[in-house]
Amino acid sequence: YFFLRPSQLRFLVLVGVLLVAIVVYGFVLVPEALRGLYSVFQVMAAKGRVGRALVRLAGVLKEQEGRTLERLQVASQELRRLALITGFDLSLEGEEQALQYPQVWAQRLVEEADALWAWAQKQARLFATLPAICPLEQGKFVVSSRFGPRVSPFTGTMEWHKGLDLAAPEGLPVWATGEGIVVFAGRVGTENPLWARLGNVVVLAHGESYYTVYAHLAEVRVRQGQKVERRGVVGTVGSTGWSTAPHLHYEVRRQVGSELVPVDPAFFLLDFPMPAEHLAMGGAAGVPLDLLAEEKEVLPWQRINRYRR
Repeated sequence: YFFLRPSQLRFLVLVGVLLVAIVVYGFVLVPEALRGLYSVFQVMAAKGRVGRALVRLAGVLKEQEGRTLERLQVASQELRRLALITGFDLSLEGEEQALQYPQVWAQRLVEEADALWAWAQKQARLFATLPAICPLEQGKFVVSSRFGPRVSPFTGTMEWHKGLDLAAPEGLPVWATGEGIVVFAGRVGTENPLWARLGNVVVLAHGESYYTVYAHLAEVRVRQGQKVERRGVVGTVGSTGWSTAPHLHYEVRRQVGSELVPVDPAFFLLDFPMPAEHLAMGGAAGVPLDLLAEEKEVLPWQRINRYRR
C-alpha cells in the first residue's frame, strides 16, 4: 500500500489542477498558434515573391540602362562625326566618366547639339557644299568594297583602296553628294595610269575643303566648270576602266596643303550610316580624321588629256 500525507495529497491535487489548466489553455492557444505559424509562412513566401520580383526588375532596369548608354554613345559618335567633317569645335571630353551619370551626359549632348545647330545656321554655304549624302538611290546598291587595305582583284597584291565601291545596275543615275564645281569630266590618258584605270570619271570640288570622285561611269553628264547642285546627276553607273562588273567607285578627298588626301567616304554618308566597325577612321574622342600618307599623283584637271568616251 502507498499512503500519502495530507500535505502531499494537497500538493498533487494542486499540480493536477495546474496541468489541467495548462492543457485547457493550450487547447485554446493551439488555433492561434497555428494561425500565427501560417502567417509566418505567408510572410516568408511573400518575401520570396518580392525578392524575385525585385531581381527581375533590377534586370530590366539594368537592360534599359544598357540600351540608354548605347543610344548615348551612338548619339555622341554621330555628333563627333558631324563636328569632324564640318570643322565644328566640339567639347565632349571625359565621356567614360560622364556615362556613369547618363542624365548629365545626355544634357551635355543636347547642349553641344544645340550649339552645332546654331553654328550650322550661320554656315549654310558650308553645309550646302558638304559631300554628305549617298551618291546612289537607296536600296539599289550594295557595298562591294570598303575603304582601306584590300587585295587587288587585278594584281592579287595588297593595296590601299581609296574609295567605296557600290555595286549597282548599269545605267543607274549617279548623284553629286554636295553642291560643287566640276573640275574634271571625262577619261584620263594612259600617261597617268593611276587615274586612267578609273575609266570615265567626274571630279567635283566642294568649297575649299573637299573633293569627290565618281569613277567607272558608263556615261558622263556634266562638263568641266559646270556647277552641280546636291543630287544633281553627274553620270550613270558603268564598268569602264579597271572594273570587273558595273559599280560606282566613290571617293572623298580632303584638301591638305597642296595634296588631296583620301578619307573614308562611309564617314560622310549621313543618310546611309555604316556600322562603326565598317568605318575606317574617325569618331574617337579627341582624334581628328585619320589621313593617309601623302601620295604623289598627277591630278587630271591640272594636266588635262581627255580621251573619247
